[in-house]
Amino acid sequence: MSLEVIDRHIKLSLSGGGFRSTFFCLGAYRQLFKLGIHDYISSINSVSGGSITAGQILYALSEKEFSSLADFDKRVTKPLIRLGQCDLRRTIMRKMIYPTLPRKRFSQVLPKMLDEHLFHNKRMNELTLNPELSLNATCLNTGRRFRFKQNDMGGHLLGVTKDVEDIKVSKAVACSMCFPMMFFPIKVKTKGKTFFEKWWTDNPTATTKTIPDETYLTDGGVYDNLGSESILHEKKPFLIFDASSFLEEWEYYKRPNWFTLSWRPLDAGLEQIVLLRRRLIYNHAQKVGGCLLMLRDPISNLIDKPDLYGCKTSETHKLLEYPQMTKEQQHCLGRLRTDLDGFHDIEIKGLIWAGEIRADIAVRLYFPELLSLSNANVTPQMPDYPETLITKVLKKGARRSYLKSLHKRLH
Repeated sequence: MSLEVIDRHIKLSLSGGGFRSTFFCLGAYRQLFKLGIHDYISSINSVSGGSITAGQILYALSEKEFSSLADFDKRVTKPLIRLGQCDLRRTIMRKMIYPTLPRKRFSQVLPKMLDEHLFHNKRMNELTLNPELSLNATCLNTGRRFRFKQNDMGGHLLGVTKDVEDIKVSKAVACSMCFPMMFFPIKVKTKGKTFFEKWWTDNPTATTKTIPDETYLTDGGVYDNLGSESILHEKKPFLIFDASSFLEEWEYYKRPNWFTLSWRPLDAGLEQIVLLRRRLIYNHAQKVGGCLLMLRDPISNLIDKPDLYGCKTSETHKLLEYPQMTKEQQHCLGRLRTDLDGFHDIEIKGLIWAGEIRADIAVRLYFPELLSLSNANVTPQMPDYPETLITKVLKKGARRSYLKSLHKRLH
């Protein structure tokens, strides 16, 4: 398939998956920037952890365009790393000064912490319009997707309103990453706002439905953890970076405990939803061009079997000699915890590398027309640590252990 090159025409999607996704998607966009492909991105759709990255990219672009990789790292990479290492969960808990349920505490304080570390009270309608941003949450009132854009918000069944002057970036990102087991649903006031049906047409009409005074929003991954909804409805090429979790078989010699037996059915159900969406995405890629890059699969799978991940072009750029982690280390990266506890340097740099290398391969195999020869040899670099230390840290992170004591010992 040949892709007609026009400015700003690729749809980018950043999946959910907590801080694991935040840094995986950061690496992906960082490599796209190094290759000069970011100029072709017309929209960014994001969910949960991916929304943190998307929000920071648009926040920085709203100040000015990136002048260099060093400028990008200063205004995007470094703030995100500081957030990922501040032990956000414990920081939020320390800020609780009044008695209420823990999940409600998290939901009340999270937007304030995001403003303190990243967004500094910026409002959605103050963000640059290019690329278009869609931060995806799940509306419990309707059971459908609810998305925040620069100039409107809403979703299917409810409609869309342009009355978004009161919506901060921090609030929209918090709604998108409001994981149900940690956060209570976040309320967004809709009283007095005019919602429109058929908002995508030239003549939208005000809805006749009764709009609730408040909508209750939870993590976008409850409805679509890949941020694929708008991609599947448009005939535009796309890149999806997927750091969502995956269901592993039980080890037969272990007996599951009560908690595992209670949680497993929910995990299995969510896994089937994601698998179905991946099939739909693959079929869509054959029609419009695009691919889905999964953190869960080792790099060698993408290199050896590119047709399994999207629609490869007939003419491709030669792949580079990529430095690679061991399959065990890559497997651990895909299983890193998705909570908001502090991430180790090795975890962060490993995830950034994982996103960079997949983005590089994707451009060469699926969008070679976009790659300038002057940028063709920008090789993603492995984290510069002893291999035994990388394995040790990633194994602990994959077991969802806290790395605070380990971090102290290593630094």
